[in-house]
Amino acid sequence: MAGVTFGGLATGLDTESIITQLMELERQPLDRLEAQKTTEENKLQAFSQLNDRLTALKDSVREMTLTSQVRTGTVNVSDSAPFTATSSGATPGSYDVSVVQLAQVQKSVSDGYASQSDSVLGTGSLTIGGQTISITSENNSLIGLREAINQISEETGVTATIIDDGSEDAPYRLMLTGKDASTSFEPVFSLTDSEGAEVAVNMTETRSAQQAVAYIDGVKVVSGSNTIKDVISGVTLTLNGVSEMTYAGVEEVGVEPENWEFPPQYATSAMAIASDAEPLKEKLTAFVDSYNEVMDWISSGYPEFGASATTADDEEENLSYLVRGDSSVNGVKRQLQNLLTSVIDTSGPYKTLGQLGISTLQDGSLDLNDEKLNTALEENINGVASLLAGEGSTDGVMKKFNSTLLALTSYSTGLYAAKQDHYDDVVNRIDDNLLRLEPLIEKRQDTLQSQFNTLEQLVSSMNSQSNFLTQQMDMLTNMVTGNN
Repeated sequence: MAGVTFGGLATGLDTESIITQLMELERQPLDRLEAQKTTEENKLQAFSQLNDRLTALKDSVREMTLTSQVRTGTVNVSDSAPFTATSSGATPGSYDVSVVQLAQVQKSVSDGYASQSDSVLGTGSLTIGGQTISITSENNSLIGLREAINQISEETGVTATIIDDGSEDAPYRLMLTGKDASTSFEPVFSLTDSEGAEVAVNMTETRSAQQAVAYIDGVKVVSGSNTIKDVISGVTLTLNGVSEMTYAGVEEVGVEPENWEFPPQYATSAMAIASDAEPLKEKLTAFVDSYNEVMDWISSGYPEFGASATTADDEEENLSYLVRGDSSVNGVKRQLQNLLTSVIDTSGPYKTLGQLGISTLQDGSLDLNDEKLNTALEENINGVASLLAGEGSTDGVMKKFNSTLLALTSYSTGLYAAKQDHYDDVVNRIDDNLLRLEPLIEKRQDTLQSQFNTLEQLVSSMNSQSNFLTQQMDMLTNMVTGNN
């Protein structure tokens, strides 16, 4: 029955209760360590909350670091135009555009073959794009030749595919395609069969390579693809058709049509680019809201600024009070406030965010004056763009914000990363102490249990002796007095 105790049977003491209370005192160092660990966990969670808000602010700022993100506009093109257009920071204006020719790549197709895997080509070589491919019994099928051509397509600029035209006797054709509109090629085969007779591979050029040609306000524009970017700064044209020819011109043999004395004429389509300030207003509003989320979180740790028990979404406890007065949190606040008052040396009229109607309130949050912002956007949107995104080698205020926030939220060296490292160090040290102390506490409890068991046994033995002596004295007394 080892390990079984009957506390208090001999002494009448509540030994289990005594041991429990003594162990509560003994465990106080462990309880303090556990409490410290919980505090560190909660502090780390508080910094995670701050990091989430800084990340949201960084995301809002990132949308205004480039001129194309700030100076937004709309492009109006008629539905019948043979092109579409988008604007990214383009200057307002109007243009007449005509599309003379679409870009296309060269395609050449072989005669049909009954099989794509049989050896039908003989042996010899294929010269294409300045490269020579050896054709042997190992690769003289359509599939083998296709693979051999594609292996060196980076050097030749030509890729190969096999198409099935659905015919009954010879459906398989080898198709060669140039990589872009400026790539022309002429495949030269030199093949013989097993008896030395020439094997002909007939290739037909079904489409020649040509570049896209358009005219913008009478200026010729040539492109290797049907997407034309930044001929007009900030504008992307996607060509999808050719403008109607209004005059065929007078042909001159050996002369490009645009150089004829009487060249062809094409109908033009109007394209109008206008400023659109609404996207920028939305971005600035998002910036102000995200900035205020950061400041509200920091301020909520101080009752004098209206501390709140929950975060903005009312689902998570606001833990900012746990890092109240922390130097790193105060440092974040100072950095952001200093950026707000940055003076940007641009050529435009706006040098600070305050001139756009963004002002700081007493509690550190921002206020956005819609009327003042609207005036700035209407009077000089280019000046607003210079302030926010910068110009030339001068960084705009949003780029300065972005650089600071990238550093603060870095996964490896940011504020939360540093706090995570500190937390790991502290918790590891606490865990080591707990591992060291737990066995000692358990040993102390075993010792107390053993001591009280020994006390019970001693008292029980003394009680037995006392009972025996009492019985003997009673017997002696009865013998002397003659009582039975």
